[in-house]
Amino acid sequence: MPLRCFHLTLLVTCLCAASLQAQSRKAPPGMFKDLDDVIAGDAIILHGKQLFVDDYLIAESQGVTKVLHQPVKHPNNPLLVKDRPWEESGPGYGTVHYDADEKLFKMWYTFWRKVEGTSASLLCYATSQDGIRWTKSVTDKEGETNLLRHPPIQGFQCPGVFKDPVERDPARRYKMLFSCNPDGTAKTWMTGAAYSADGLHWESAKPTALIPFSDTQVCPFWDRRRQRYVAILRFGPPNTRIISRTESEDFLHWSPKVTVLRRTKMEQPLLTQFYQMAPFTYGNYYFGLIAAYHSETLKPIPPDKPWTDRKNLQLTFSRNGITWQRVGKEGVIPTSELHQDRDWQRVAQDAVFLPYGKKGKDWDWGTVSPYFTPEPIIVGDEIWFYYMAQNGRNWWNYTGDPPKKDPQAKEPRKGVGLATLRLDGFVSVESEKQGTLTTKPLVFLGDTLIVNANAKGGSLVVEALDLDGKVIEGFGRSDCVPITTDSVRHVVRWKGHQDCHLLQARPVALQFHLDHAKLYSLEPTIRHNHYLQSYD
Repeated sequence: MPLRCFHLTLLVTCLCAASLQAQSRKAPPGMFKDLDDVIAGDAIILHGKQLFVDDYLIAESQGVTKVLHQPVKHPNNPLLVKDRPWEESGPGYGTVHYDADEKLFKMWYTFWRKVEGTSASLLCYATSQDGIRWTKSVTDKEGETNLLRHPPIQGFQCPGVFKDPVERDPARRYKMLFSCNPDGTAKTWMTGAAYSADGLHWESAKPTALIPFSDTQVCPFWDRRRQRYVAILRFGPPNTRIISRTESEDFLHWSPKVTVLRRTKMEQPLLTQFYQMAPFTYGNYYFGLIAAYHSETLKPIPPDKPWTDRKNLQLTFSRNGITWQRVGKEGVIPTSELHQDRDWQRVAQDAVFLPYGKKGKDWDWGTVSPYFTPEPIIVGDEIWFYYMAQNGRNWWNYTGDPPKKDPQAKEPRKGVGLATLRLDGFVSVESEKQGTLTTKPLVFLGDTLIVNANAKGGSLVVEALDLDGKVIEGFGRSDCVPITTDSVRHVVRWKGHQDCHLLQARPVALQFHLDHAKLYSLEPTIRHNHYLQSYD
């Protein structure tokens, strides 16, 4: 056989062998799946972290309860107080932002100043490297103060500030909504907007009158999900202590206000009013901190009603940013239940997210209000909340708290405090003994299930069920490696499986078995590379 023919024969043989080898190569089981609306059916399609604040994911539970958790106040509180001659009365309303680009905490805070016939605020600025030790940097070189040049409009007050992540004009990178009365009378109270390139020097938008007046802090932010600007503020006119919402496409034209929180039976026992609400986005969710103001009065305080003329913080929750729900001791309280008969005094007292302190002991015993943080401030595995507080009731100058006879107490000691919460730690599902939580049918894409849980001293295992409620082979309770420690990022593992990609793209229900454990969240993620060599 000629050498050339031999080489051709050898080449054809090799190609045929390679072709047969490619045809015999198979993808690992479950690597490729179909997914359409028929397959998914009514299953909930998951994206991102899933909390248990409400019952959206829960099909049934036995032997477990939900628990609302409170942030822990920092031992160095208050972190910022009045200590400059120009700081007249406060600090008042404020905003805290962590600038990831500059790796810097920024705080805009206000002080009330005396203006004949009306009220107005000074706008001050402070920064911090660690969020705990704050520096009142000189921003006004001429006066050597940390005062900012806010819009020069009569009655400037109640500003809410944020750094716009989508603004293309550098001169409008920072945005603000504020209240004012340009002619100095009650007739012109309004809410206007302002812009800044650096957050220090502000120019007001024209026209000034954009939104009906809100006489507590106006809180604007960019809603990534809705691709619009949103502001949370008071109802009115006339101004009333309930919560409204408005939105805008350009920060100049705002929709009519929609009232999203009004008083219900839950507010009746303590005569509660909603002084303000500071919203923030958290993953796919929205939360709000309500300054719940109880039993306003100028009269002496009844000894059997210690909550009188004081504010603490309650929590609100939303999945869409438009309709909001109250959060109580055991998570979300369905809106329909807020009009039913219950022991609402107990419910209201148990719904406190951030309490005021103890009288005669703590600097914040009198009243607390939230500082606005448009984006949650996450430090390590904690969520940081800033708040303003004082050691006197709201109308302390009438009720005598602090006592008028005390020469050192011309006004309460006011300051800005910090409280920290475990990541995802708003509401947990807990079992004192053994209990189960079963989700509704879910569909996710990914290969890893992460859970935030504390099973120290107990255990947590997970099994996967099909639509008939049967355990999926290899993903049963006995197959799961027990979680017995505390972590915000446990990886759920099943024996004999590198990961859980076999569960992806199919409706499954997850059943959590808790034994002296707390579950805060679950999150399907992607951690592995699923590359397969091509053989076309």
